[in-house]
Amino acid sequence: MKMNSITSDTKYIETAVERFEYLSSDEEKGKDATHQAQAMGTVAITDDEDIYLVPAPSADSRDPLNLPKWRKIVFIALLSIFSSLGLSMVSGFGGLLGFYIPTYTAHGADYADITALMTYPSMFMGVGCLTCTPLALSIGRRPVYLGSLVVLILGAVLAAQATDYNWHLGARMVLGFAAGQSEALVPMMIQEIHFMHERSTFLMWQSAIQTILSACLTIAASPLAGAIGPGNWYRLGAGLAGATLILSIFLVPESRYLRSLVAYGQAPEFDGVHSEQTPVQPVRLSERPALDATKYQARTLRSDMRLFVGEFDWAEGWYGFIHSFQILLFPNVLWAFCLNGLTIGINIAIGTTYSTIVTSPPYNWSNDAASYVNAGQIVVAFVALPLLGNGSDKIIKWRAKRNGGFHEPENRLLVLWIPILVGIVSATLYGQAGQHPEKYHWFVIVFANAGYYFCFVGSNIAAITYLLDSYPARAGPVLVVITAFRGFVSFGTSYGIAKFIDTAGYDGSFGTYAGLTALFGCLGILIFMYGKRIRAFTGVWASPKRHGLPSMSR
Repeated sequence: MKMNSITSDTKYIETAVERFEYLSSDEEKGKDATHQAQAMGTVAITDDEDIYLVPAPSADSRDPLNLPKWRKIVFIALLSIFSSLGLSMVSGFGGLLGFYIPTYTAHGADYADITALMTYPSMFMGVGCLTCTPLALSIGRRPVYLGSLVVLILGAVLAAQATDYNWHLGARMVLGFAAGQSEALVPMMIQEIHFMHERSTFLMWQSAIQTILSACLTIAASPLAGAIGPGNWYRLGAGLAGATLILSIFLVPESRYLRSLVAYGQAPEFDGVHSEQTPVQPVRLSERPALDATKYQARTLRSDMRLFVGEFDWAEGWYGFIHSFQILLFPNVLWAFCLNGLTIGINIAIGTTYSTIVTSPPYNWSNDAASYVNAGQIVVAFVALPLLGNGSDKIIKWRAKRNGGFHEPENRLLVLWIPILVGIVSATLYGQAGQHPEKYHWFVIVFANAGYYFCFVGSNIAAITYLLDSYPARAGPVLVVITAFRGFVSFGTSYGIAKFIDTAGYDGSFGTYAGLTALFGCLGILIFMYGKRIRAFTGVWASPKRHGLPSMSR
């Protein structure tokens, strides 16, 4: 994007950059700043007295960082509702399988075909994310978000009208394509309206709201389908998505904002005429600038409702797509990608099979009650929020103070061992209870379902925040890798679950999943120990290629 293409109501240029690097004269005498900043992602976020705002907010009321708190709450809530609706209609379908199995098996479909109604939509979530994230980088987040809501409504209506297996499978693929934006686009938009030191907390808030709403919708799936029919369950989802679309038109503004490199502390001030350079001063939380109604246009309902804000930048989307494959070769990115793909795949495998277990002897739950297994996920939201959200942000600030004010992204991984350990135990218990149900209470199934969901949520938040902090100049590709590519891994993990269980039993298959979870959890220790060296080495290929121009991808 050229300088002269900036719209009249936007004064600055945005980018995501490597570091915020500032030391006072006294600190310079006692610290080696070059050593501290040698790796991409090492960033100053605090001193002994205050927090640095990264990126530095402008005095523009249309800057998303300057949205009032209530607007940010509504913003997060609506994005969370969108995510919940998409994920519940895709992943929460396990409780409805019992309604479709008799009809579809009577027409020649086997159990593997039935489970495809769960696994193929999960793969199309990856396809949707891989397609639409680069598009959002090019044209803006708001039009892609609103368009995804429209597609979600369309998919739900098609699924409700399905008259045979193939139609139903195709409609659910459309649902998966739309729901994929909940994986990358939603966290991208949320992190753009918050500062680095609060990023994990609000991503976790979004995840908690999404978890609670998804669990409630999924729990209600079986009794609702039993009362009003499975087709009307889809129609209800379409109606809720329609209401979310209407509210979002008015209350979810564009989160992309063109911002100067100086806002991130990467480049010095330059007046364009003189060669003198002014050292960059970080903006402290206590010194946040007041809004300037003279220099900037006011935020209005009309300005918030614009579908497109700023010029299109197709190169940004193209580089976002290409660099997704490049950063996948980085050891720390590859590890995070594999861990996320594995955990979501195992979570889908549990969601695909729990209905069969609890509706069979000795439990003999009715099809209307099968989805109650997901009730434990509500508890996960209340545990995960303080532990993985607020806890992570408190840890990085504590560790930064012990490190001279500098934040190392690897500190985001310090709480990861808790969900990993819970995931190992949950997968093992689920396999044992599924293979020997006569020896275990049904609560073991409920606990394992919630426990492994906690493992997935913890791995997801830790990986996203760690990699966004590590490679801010590749924020777009990072989100594509973690959220889109993992959809293909999860498909491979969960697609053959029916045959895997037939061959190895529940205990053998989920015991294998527990072992793989432990393996990638242990590899995380090596990433924590050597992550800074990896960032220092790989940062050469993840640095902005064109300084002074906005980019999340190049």
